[in-house]
Amino acid sequence: MCCKHPLAIALLIGLGVHSVQANETINRKRDKPVSGEVTAVSKTEVTVKVTSPKADTLKIPANEIVSIDWTGDSPDLKVARQDENGLRLQKSLDGYVKSQGATKATNPAAKADLEFAIARVNARMALQDPAKVDDAIKKLEDFRSKNGDHYRFYEGVYFLGQLYSAKKDAAKARQTFEQLAKAPWKESQMASRIAVGRLMLSEGKLDEAATEYDAVIAVQADGPLEVSARQEAMLGKSRIMITQKKFDDALKLLDEVITKAPADDTKVNAEAYLRQGDCLREQGNDKDALLAYLHVDVLFRAEKAMHAEALYRLSQLFEKLGQKPRAEEARELLRSEYDSSEWAKLLKAPANAPTN
Repeated sequence: MCCKHPLAIALLIGLGVHSVQANETINRKRDKPVSGEVTAVSKTEVTVKVTSPKADTLKIPANEIVSIDWTGDSPDLKVARQDENGLRLQKSLDGYVKSQGATKATNPAAKADLEFAIARVNARMALQDPAKVDDAIKKLEDFRSKNGDHYRFYEGVYFLGQLYSAKKDAAKARQTFEQLAKAPWKESQMASRIAVGRLMLSEGKLDEAATEYDAVIAVQADGPLEVSARQEAMLGKSRIMITQKKFDDALKLLDEVITKAPADDTKVNAEAYLRQGDCLREQGNDKDALLAYLHVDVLFRAEKAMHAEALYRLSQLFEKLGQKPRAEEARELLRSEYDSSEWAKLLKAPANAPTN
């Protein structure tokens, strides 16, 4: 039987009929990317139909997803993600906003994904600049209210809790972190308890804080994220010990964390050296305390909030040890990089500085 439209069919074959179908790539934390058609999205998983190595339907847990390359995404989007990963936050935000205007993606989940990326970068910027906290909270609250069944939901909840903590709104922070505990993943439940522990510690409720941290430490860690969470809980315990003036006990715990923490876990390492410096400083061992804080300044500058704290402590210790040019260098870097931070503000009123 002769085809009536051979030229049209030839063109379709040449162009690829499959091109009209959605073809997304899901980039995962622990496994290789998966490409196929996303058929469903929920707060706990993304469903994707794949054809290779065989036809199948896969359900990817939301906590395993780094990002999704959606059909119709703007080319600027990948660059914006790279900028965010490199902590070039303002450049990343500009890229996401540009992508939002240029995207051809039609899937509502893709549009929500981009809205979340903008909200997340705003949150990260706000955690470095208290003046931006209210606007960042509004953006994440808008996302949460409109996208209650999106795979970014629980990640948004985590950032929202951090922002309420930064705002010193303990009630809303705790309510938000307790919502995070409803996620089905061990790492999220551990993160929730760590966050609540920090809130309790900030309110001086040491026994309640210890209960939260101990619960995390008791969890069997099955992967690197859970190992990191256990170490964060150990850092929380060390802060309780510092508050109780049990400096030797705290130092033993901190030595264990520093020994076991992977070099690329910058968050855990930075806080471990900060708390080590706090212990040594409180014991009057200023030179060793200085070395501990210098670890944060030299190796872990990417952890902005902790770098600001380290710079403040360095400015104090260099001054005390008679190294005035180094003290001024630390103060100037703190003012230039973190002018809106609590630590920069303490330069104007050093007598009010917290001791731990």
